Amino acid sequence: MILSWKAPIYYNDKLTGSYDKERGSYETAGSNFDYLDLLQGAPFPSGMDKPPVHFVCPRERLLKYDCLWLLGEVPLVSARLAEFLAGAAGQDVELLAPACIMAGGEPVEQPFYIVNAAQQVQTVDLERSIAERDDKGNIIYFTSRFFRDDAMAPRQVARDAQSGDLLISSELAGLMKAGRFKGDKKLGFYRAEGRWEEALE
Repeated sequence: MILSWKAPIYYNDKLTGSYDKERGSYETAGSNFDYLDLLQGAPFPSGMDKPPVHFVCPRERLLKYDCLWLLGEVPLVSARLAEFLAGAAGQDVELLAPACIMAGGEPVEQPFYIVNAAQQVQTVDLERSIAERDDKGNIIYFTSRFFRDDAMAPRQVARDAQSGDLLISSELAGLMKAGRFKGDKKLGFYRAEGRWEEALE
């Protein structure tokens, strides 16, 4: 089964990291960083700056979690979870150290890593799925999605080519749950087919 890995419903906005000091900033001043490159399902561009990451919450609050979220549905994980992902899905993800991490205006010295899915996959079964399209026939969004069961194999993590959603195998998600990794409002695994439903949580 293919799952979507995304920020949980009712996730605390103060635990969402931005890419500059201004809350909700998708851009970093004086930098060539572009967060959209983290949604492509491709290796992080070699000449692009790593972004700073800023949180509103106090540093102590941040350190309670293994999985946090940055703007654009990009996961930021603790060193413990990063080590797990490197071992279980190292061929599928890049773990990028931010330029710096700030929480409540204080530097966070403990390491956290941006998870970049380095692969893109064509997973959606277009014959079974229902989509809204523009005048040229391009997909705007799916109202109901179904996936080809074998589309992810052998990958464990990837970006969906149509939607840009971060996808994860149910096997890897189950191992993360068994490892007791902690996130605010759970880890954010959802059944990706049809309507969104929580999975494995």
